[in-house]
Amino acid sequence: MSGMYDQPPSSDVPESSMSAYPSVGRGRPVGRAVDPVGFLNAGEQRAREMQVEIETVKLLRQDVISCYRKEGVNHYQNCREYVDAYVAAISDPDLLNPKQRQGRIE
Repeated sequence: MSGMYDQPPSSDVPESSMSAYPSVGRGRPVGRAVDPVGFLNAGEQRAREMQVEIETVKLLRQDVISCYRKEGVNHYQNCREYVDAYVAAISDPDLLNPKQRQGRIE
């Protein structure tokens, strides 16, 4: 009828077949980059990865909210796996910090 008792959507995202651009630094402290195309491609790749992480957290949060609404007072027991996945995702210190995750980018 209203879909209220349907299973909450899973947040399993299929793996992509696209390969990441290698992390290319500027190469110099000031001035033009040694490899400008590689530098821009690496920056775009980091931006895409950050956007994927943000959307993943949004999907996990929606899963938690829908489970809370579905389970009512039993959400403490029945929504534990969704909450644990969400907390693990937002507690990651490298979530939105690509400099820590991929080494110092200059």
